[in-house]
Order: sequence, then structure tokens, then C-alpha cells
Amino acid sequence: MNEVCQFSSIPYQLKRSSRRRTLALQVGQKGLTVLAPLYLEKNQIDAFIAKKASWIEQHLQQQQQRPQQGYPVSGEQLILREQVLRLRVVEDAVSAVTLEGPTLWVQLSRRIKTENRQKHLLGLLEDWYQQEAQRYFNQRLSFWSQRMDLSWRQLLIKGWQTKWGSCHSDGTICLNWRLLLAPDWVSDYVIVHELAHLRQMNHSPAFWTLVAEFYPRWQEAKLYLKQHQQQMTLSID
Repeated sequence: MNEVCQFSSIPYQLKRSSRRRTLALQVGQKGLTVLAPLYLEKNQIDAFIAKKASWIEQHLQQQQQRPQQGYPVSGEQLILREQVLRLRVVEDAVSAVTLEGPTLWVQLSRRIKTENRQKHLLGLLEDWYQQEAQRYFNQRLSFWSQRMDLSWRQLLIKGWQTKWGSCHSDGTICLNWRLLLAPDWVSDYVIVHELAHLRQMNHSPAFWTLVAEFYPRWQEAKLYLKQHQQQMTLSID
């Protein structure tokens, strides 16, 4: 739960969590962030900020004097379901990834060694794509399973290099997060394909007839994946 607040002359972003038990302060290029337990009253939070006011102002001034630095990356644009995202990488107290409109902000902790930053950046991006894939593909599986009158048990997100999906007899569907780098109509084909295996655990003519019944564009989508497989990856130089 996030909200923008202000105490005296200090604006801050309040992030509440049911898992947190103590108050914490973070000062980054976007200003002050207060991490707080879900149950804590705002007047208690403001009292904590008042107590730490001199420390906060000192660190905010240091941030203003610090140059706004982004890391040079060749892939300054990323794809998310046909949407072009502008990648912006900045130094901060902690590492995090946040989507704001068409800009994907990646905060890299200053504690990360220079030689490890590239690897850490790619890891953060892949983790973020996997979370997006879990959320979006769950929705699409629910949509298509209702239309096909099929039941699935769970969704697992994978990072295969040459495989797009799989279906297990226990109802587990596995999908590659890299499908988020393709148009929605292509990832929908893979979802229909894997759901169809719940009825036909093979690639027989009956299987393809079932796929075509619910997804007539299956051949076009299959060709797209074959032609674009090499481009559907994250590459930051």
C-alpha cells in the first residue's frame, strides 16, 4: 500500500506492509520513502520523521548534490506485450524495478560492485518480467480455460531459451516469461495450445483440430515464434 504524504516541509512516499514490524527511512533520488507496518497510525509515523528530521534533511541535500546518473545501456527500449518501454537505470539506496507509464525505472543499489552491475541489472529485469508474466498469464489462462471448458491446477513461469510452454497431466501449465516480448495474440496461442493438451496429451490431428477450433490464427502465431525466437530476449550491453 503506497501513498504520497507530507510532514511539515518534508514530502515523502509512505509504503505500508503487513509483513513489516518496524519503521525505516530510505532517501534516494526520488526523495524520502518511509517503510511502515500496516497498523501504525500516521501521527506515529510523523513523530518518527520529526525525530529524524536533521538526518533526513542532510541526506536529501546530499541527494540534490549528487549527479543524476543513469548507466549507459545499449537496449534503452524494452518490449512488454507490444508496448515500448523506455529503460532508465539510476543509483539508489536499494535495488528495485518500477513501471511508471512508459518508463521502466531500475534502481541499482550503490553497494553493488561495478563489475557486477550488468549481471544484477539483467537479474532485476528478468525477475520483474517473471512477476508480470505470472499476473498476466493467470488472467489469460482463466479466460481461455472458461471458453474451452477445461480446468488447470497451477501456473509456473519458466525462462527457457527454446521452449514456450508445457502441460502436465496433473493440470500444471508452464509458460515462458519471454512470451511477454511477443504480441498478445501470439502468447494467447501458446496458452490455447497448452490448455488443449489437457484433453489431448499429444500432437495428433485431433489435438490440432481442437487448437484450430478455439484459435484459428494458430499457424500464424506458430510462425511468428519461429521467426522471432532469437529477438525475444533481454540484452543490455
